Amino acid sequence: MRFDHALIAVVDLDAATADFEALGFRIAYGGKHAGGLTHNSLITFKDASYLELIAPADPGLLQDPPEPGPGNYLFLFDAGEGYAGYALHTDELDRVVDRVRKRGVAIDDPGAGGRLREDGVELAWHTAFPLGSTSPFFITDDTPREHRVRTDPEIVSHPNGAMGIARGMSLVANFDEGIARYSSLLGADPNEGPKINGARSASFIIGTFEAVIAAPTEPGSSLAQHLDARGEGLYQIEIESSRPSNSGILVSHGARIVIGGE
Repeated sequence: MRFDHALIAVVDLDAATADFEALGFRIAYGGKHAGGLTHNSLITFKDASYLELIAPADPGLLQDPPEPGPGNYLFLFDAGEGYAGYALHTDELDRVVDRVRKRGVAIDDPGAGGRLREDGVELAWHTAFPLGSTSPFFITDDTPREHRVRTDPEIVSHPNGAMGIARGMSLVANFDEGIARYSSLLGADPNEGPKINGARSASFIIGTFEAVIAAPTEPGSSLAQHLDARGEGLYQIEIESSRPSNSGILVSHGARIVIGGE
């Protein structure tokens, strides 16, 4: 299992693309998802991880969304713009789902998804979402992953020096319950997490990726306010950079990104 990608929900894909390009990211249009309700652009890194900017094909769909069903990702916009979860890749999705259920976590059956690239290449995958959560969910490819995640040099070379996603931090309301849930989802024991002012933390290592969970301990803090506003889920992504001089915190369309460590 490995980190695959993080989702950033945006209302206007063209506007978001321009804004993230202004932050020094190179962005490639991904195409329209099967069902035609959403489309995306990708910020892909040299380690083949990526950030997905996902938007409704028509912003009006958010005002009168169709019924849930295959290819309908509009539920990702329930909390507005910002992080909408992250995916872990596996080649054994059915086995992962079975093991997660045996460890006591409710998770949906794998569902089919797909996307049509502008060059006509059709992509297909299956995903499985834990009940009521997208941080994390699981994905497996039915078509070659390199068709979904292109790593051409001109795509993965970013002016800001971004190299790859090293860590993601998700907020949880209850620390002990959060640890138990993530342990059951991942089939792993937690490690001591990084020191975070105003929060308790733990981490789980998934390949080269560190999944951190943090529970705010100070009511009224920025972390607590974020949790109150958006609920449990992904709060921050940390990206390695080849240019230390570009280190810093970027925030765009509700997504907080740390370049080169904090």
